[in-house]
Amino acid sequence: MDAVTLLRRAGWSPGRSVDVAEELAFVASEGFPATPAAERFLSEYSGLQISWGTKSNPLILSGRVAARGVDSGWCEAYSGAVGLTLSPVGEYSNMTLYIDPTGELWGGFDAEYGQVGSLLDVIRETFLEPPRAFDRRLDDD
Repeated sequence: MDAVTLLRRAGWSPGRSVDVAEELAFVASEGFPATPAAERFLSEYSGLQISWGTKSNPLILSGRVAARGVDSGWCEAYSGAVGLTLSPVGEYSNMTLYIDPTGELWGGFDAEYGQVGSLLDVIRETFLEPPRAFDRRLDDD
């Protein structure tokens, strides 16, 4: 099993595009930035739920779900610490997934956070390989 196969099983295919205007409006109404990078990412991946093996939680790719599940203050704190605007694009268990303006993904859970790479990296480290621990903490910044 590989990350691309899991992504395809969730319903993704090359060229996939969904309308995310209402989703981005909701994200903004909850106090989060709805950036062009978030729009590009979500238009390709929003609505997908990836799962595999013995993991009981799916990786949910949705700005709406992510924004509903976390306080916008965490996003502001992570953004301030890294000097980049982050937008919520998904969640896995207690981790919120964010995207920066360059398209890199970040994960955060309370004070712990870090860069997690591409979506395929996230899928691999969530379902197929041992996960990396977050390498940053807000109290350390």
